[in-house]
Amino acid sequence: MNKCFLLLMIVLIILPLVSALDYPTHKQNTDLDFSITSNNATSCNLTTINAPGSLITINQKGIKSSQTFNFSIGGANYSEFGTYCHNIECSDGTNTQSGDECYEINYFGKELTSSQATIYLGLLGILIFTLFITFFGMGYLPKENAKDEYGRILSINYLKHFRLVLWLFSYFLFVAILYLSSNIAFSFLPAELFAKVIFTLFVIFMSMSPIIVIVLMISFFVEFYHDKEFQGMLNRGIFPGEQL
Repeated sequence: MNKCFLLLMIVLIILPLVSALDYPTHKQNTDLDFSITSNNATSCNLTTINAPGSLITINQKGIKSSQTFNFSIGGANYSEFGTYCHNIECSDGTNTQSGDECYEINYFGKELTSSQATIYLGLLGILIFTLFITFFGMGYLPKENAKDEYGRILSINYLKHFRLVLWLFSYFLFVAILYLSSNIAFSFLPAELFAKVIFTLFVIFMSMSPIIVIVLMISFFVEFYHDKEFQGMLNRGIFPGEQL
């Protein structure tokens, strides 16, 4: 119940952020090219950019093509998430008028709709639910072989080896959750710090995956080999104790 409430709160927070994007979107740290059209102006200049928390001085003259003025701004000016408004002054030689051209800078450079946000959250919910079911099902698997009160093995539970398979499956499920969560954070959160932290965790766990796979596979085959030996002893009427 608490997980459903948390998911609902995330949806209520994210959907307004998606609908609040009134401006065209652009990808972070990439060059921006745009143009404006004026029927009377003979020149248009981009003076400054109102960036999140700062004012960037540009003083770039638009390249005129018929009645269109083209601008190209370096990607280094778009290092932060948020709204960037480009202040432009156009003149016909006598009169000067000013206006702005605004863009929303985000990680992907495109606007995600509320339906896409729902899909993202739905996928995340499915992964989390699958991880929960995996751990829940793992609790029903035997942890060790059947023993008597003296610690002697009475029978071999081969089903317990499936726990290692589920542990490996759970590990990669967790990695997938980290990756999807970082993408959601990059897409919707106004600040990058939280998204970068999650993505860094994803990179760490993903880089550790070969070691995890090797360790679990070795553990699987070692335990399986011991169980085969124990099974041979049981077939001969020998009940190995804890010391074995």
